[in-house]
Amino acid sequence: MAEVPTSPNGGGSYDESGDQSPRSNVREQDRFLPIANISRIMKKALPANGKIAKDAKETVQECVSEFISFITSEQLHIDRTLCS
Repeated sequence: MAEVPTSPNGGGSYDESGDQSPRSNVREQDRFLPIANISRIMKKALPANGKIAKDAKETVQECVSEFISFITSEQLHIDRTLCS
């Protein structure tokens, strides 16, 4: 498997003990939502003749995927705290 970069902008995260999370070993295509789904949702918000740049689709794809990862991580943290 190809590793995803662990820079602040490139994905990968560390838990409280400093260990790298499994997310850093996930292929990029498995970490992001499908671009076709992102594109379809974005097109619904535009007029019929509206155009969306490829960079815009990719940026939204990264942001949405990062947001979902963040929410999931926070919920796992809350669950661990409550179960302790």
